[in-house]
Amino acid sequence: MSVVERFHAYQLDQKVRTGSEPSNTVVVFQAINAAVRTNRLAELNEAPADDPEDFLAIHAPGRRTSRERRKTDQLSWRPTFGQLEKLDGVWPAYFKDRSQFVNAVLDDFLPAAKRARRPKS
Repeated sequence: MSVVERFHAYQLDQKVRTGSEPSNTVVVFQAINAAVRTNRLAELNEAPADDPEDFLAIHAPGRRTSRERRKTDQLSWRPTFGQLEKLDGVWPAYFKDRSQFVNAVLDDFLPAAKRARRPKS
């Protein structure tokens, strides 16, 4: 399940639990705050380790290692210019762009995908 699908599942879960669905911006800010609070930014950008004896590294940030199709859904969130300025002071030390940063913190913050129930036979 993609980050976008988990994102929407999280919003729905929050709506069921609290009666109010958080906006996209609120969820993104919760994820960023959690990552910064726990000092995990460097860890979130680490690629899986390759075998040191390999000539070419298979894993690289942003590189897919499987052929399945990926949805290209984008999440809309609206930080203020002041908030963007604050964010832009944080992510460049760890990530190649803001999108990679947001995707990494959301992937870490959002609960794992729940398994689909099988129909009873």
